[in-house]
Amino acid sequence: MHRQQILGSGIIFGTILVLSLVAAGVMRYRESAQGSGVGLLWTDVTLLVAYGSAGILFWKQKSPGAMAATMVGAQIGLLVGAVAIANHLIEAFVPARPFVLVISPVLLTLALLGMAGAAAWERTDSLTLAVIGGVCCAIVATLITLCFAISFNLLFAARVDGQMREAFAASGMIDRAGFRVKNILEASSEILVRMPLLATCLAFSGAVIQAWMSRESRRTLVFGASFLAPIFLAAGATSLWHANAIERAARPPFVLSGVLLTGVALCAAYPIWSVFHASTGRARSAGNS
Repeated sequence: MHRQQILGSGIIFGTILVLSLVAAGVMRYRESAQGSGVGLLWTDVTLLVAYGSAGILFWKQKSPGAMAATMVGAQIGLLVGAVAIANHLIEAFVPARPFVLVISPVLLTLALLGMAGAAAWERTDSLTLAVIGGVCCAIVATLITLCFAISFNLLFAARVDGQMREAFAASGMIDRAGFRVKNILEASSEILVRMPLLATCLAFSGAVIQAWMSRESRRTLVFGASFLAPIFLAAGATSLWHANAIERAARPPFVLSGVLLTGVALCAAYPIWSVFHASTGRARSAGNS
């Protein structure tokens, strides 16, 4: 119960911190909240209120299963947040990134979100609680990401303005700082919506795969799935690499197929490890007895 209160209070504190950073940026550069910026600001505020409400629900949660699922999700969410911070720093300080640096944080994030659902199902035996664990993972990761990214963009304004030079020229805005803060508002609204949705899909997929593998009595099918997963991952990564090398208008089919293939493969990563780890443990126990 104590850990649940820490989780809830952490989410509430993170929400307040993000709101404070957004408010500080808008109040300092008021042009960012003009025109479409007003809608972006209110969208961010509404979504962050929803995040804070989720923190209150997690705080008051008393169901053992829900507590287990949310704690697993929160722990993995810390890892996803760390990946996002590392990716932001790489984007800021490595302008010409090779494809491996572009795709690695994305693949690792997909794997961790799928793992959140699989691990939550493993502890609760419930698909609903597995999805709740994935959403909790997304909330924690998103708040960590936004706290770092907004702080970085406000503190290292000159570097960020240099990276967005072309986008600023095409925007038609006069105030460079106002454009930077407006970009923060837009990016925040996107990640606040997309991360929970992505986590819901991947956590559900990871939980379904975990449930099937843990209950499948025919080990040949499990071995077959373990063999296919790397092939799916390689095919998906190749599709994404090809999409990165062609014109933007032609990318959607390759991006969609790449994300689908890599997502399925990475959602299966933890269930595969879990099944073989359990099998190894049982074999060792039998040998010792």
